[in-house]
Amino acid sequence: MTFEEKINSIINKYQSGSYIEAEVLASDLLKKNEYDYQLLNIYGLILIKLKRLELSIGYFQRSSKIKPDFFDAYFNLSVSFNELKRFDDAILPLKECLKINPQSTQTLIFLGNLYFKKNQEKISEHYYSEVLKIDSKHNIAFYSLANLYKKQKKYDKAISHYKLAIKYYNNDFASYNNLATLYQDIGEFDLAILNFKSAIKINPKFSSAYQNYLFCLNFSKLYDPNLYSSLVEQYKKSLPEIDVTKIYKIKKNNKKIKIGFVSGDFGQHPVSYYLLNTINHINKESFDLIAYSNSNREDEITSALRKKFNFWRKINNLNDLDVINLIREDSIDILFDLSGHTAKNRLSVFVNKPVPIQVTWLGYNASTGLKEIDYIIVDPHVVNLSDQKHFSERIFQLPHTFQCISVFDDANINIKNFKNKKEIVFGSFNKLSKINDDVIFLWSQILNKIKNSKLFLKAGQLDDPTISYKIREKFKKNKIDNDKIIIEGRSATRQEMLKKYNEIDIALDPFPYPGVTTSLEAISMGVPLLTKIGNNFYSNIGKSINKNLNMEDWIAKNEKDYVLKAISKTSNLEELYYTKIKLRERFLKSPLCNAKQFTKDFENSLKKMWETYLKNNKITN
Repeated sequence: MTFEEKINSIINKYQSGSYIEAEVLASDLLKKNEYDYQLLNIYGLILIKLKRLELSIGYFQRSSKIKPDFFDAYFNLSVSFNELKRFDDAILPLKECLKINPQSTQTLIFLGNLYFKKNQEKISEHYYSEVLKIDSKHNIAFYSLANLYKKQKKYDKAISHYKLAIKYYNNDFASYNNLATLYQDIGEFDLAILNFKSAIKINPKFSSAYQNYLFCLNFSKLYDPNLYSSLVEQYKKSLPEIDVTKIYKIKKNNKKIKIGFVSGDFGQHPVSYYLLNTINHINKESFDLIAYSNSNREDEITSALRKKFNFWRKINNLNDLDVINLIREDSIDILFDLSGHTAKNRLSVFVNKPVPIQVTWLGYNASTGLKEIDYIIVDPHVVNLSDQKHFSERIFQLPHTFQCISVFDDANINIKNFKNKKEIVFGSFNKLSKINDDVIFLWSQILNKIKNSKLFLKAGQLDDPTISYKIREKFKKNKIDNDKIIIEGRSATRQEMLKKYNEIDIALDPFPYPGVTTSLEAISMGVPLLTKIGNNFYSNIGKSINKNLNMEDWIAKNEKDYVLKAISKTSNLEELYYTKIKLRERFLKSPLCNAKQFTKDFENSLKKMWETYLKNNKITN
């Protein structure tokens, strides 16, 4: 067999996915051809596929040293550095690529992506724009710019660029999906759903689109449980099949109950705010705790959480099979999903039931729709036991609240001037995606009926002047003038945001997707929450919060009652003043902040789940 024939044989093995065989053949051929720059490059590519990234670097470097104008070696060297998250190192070889071929749009896109990851957005935008100078219809350049503008909250620019990406490539399912999530962020749910449907139609195996669609349905007043169940089944079919013969057997030699927590939100995120003190108070003599982190997030909350777990596993770079086997090696008894169908979830692992008991909690306040998950943790105020038919999981009620907040800064509450107020300021610091047209209509009724009232809206999306204008126009259609609407974007720090609550008298809860952490932040700052009873888990969270504060009179039965309560609560400013000055103390003494009691309830739930499993499977503990 000639050298060329041997090279072709290696390439065939590589292209068929037989990477180990390709590596053996290439390694053998390199013994007598160690200075062949093409063979060195091919061997490096094989090593990338075998996840031997560090080793691949040397072969690409040798290849480019032998042939300094060999474009592929430089480009592939950047791929290895990128996979290793060594973004600065990845940039240098790409600049060599541009010296060889200044018209390489592939290189320009890659450079733009690297600078995007480094948060150097102006440089990123420059490289993407350079592509359009070479090819004015380059859909990936439009898609990349759209992602950049979306990150910068330049929503109109992002929308127009996603549409151009789709125009020049009709089957661009990623643009349809990202455009849909953008529409969801700004409260345009009909357009969001339309684009999710397009993404799925083009690529029925695009599992993320199904999950984004499922999450979007929670914002809709026209929630359809049959559609939800259908989408869950389609999502499961979209997942790659796992080779069950490669799944390890469960090790069973536990003296303690081993609890695993899977999340991409271990850090500055609401999930962690609820988790931190609970984990801190769990009895380590009865339970071992293992975290499975599905992100690169690292901040002070991440560090605080890491200290509370027995083991900390990074899984964001592992495939589902590797995660399943890691969990089985850890001999987990109860595995928690803390994400549901939100970003950075690993429900694809839960579908394969790697542990005896699986539970969903905190990150997604609705049914996952997955029968493989055994329980969903709720409380009596958000979900009745009679609602079991709406859940694929078994409802497990904690006695008081399903969540206990653990991270709040020292509040700097200032209501000295409240008694001298001449106007009432209602407020909502919720994401704009929760402020739908029905919410605007109802809040407008309140503003129209209470003449000396204003509404303070604060959300990151409102940094975009176009979005702010559209919101004002929606209120204008309901006969609300601009001077009654205060609009503000994101604060630079969380402390600055919390201080803004001193400008609000009453927090208005949106629907059907209410505030959660936002509501608790308002209450912690002495701002009472006016909420409305809903018809599902999400829409009853405000009800649960006020029930736990013994503030049932702040829970409206329906939309009419919501308006009447707003009028009633502002008709006696002295009573409202005393409610506000006592609210933080009431909050701190409530079950919403009682971490010790909550953890005791939580531990009891874990023990009951485990005892039920042992009993049902006739296992002696």
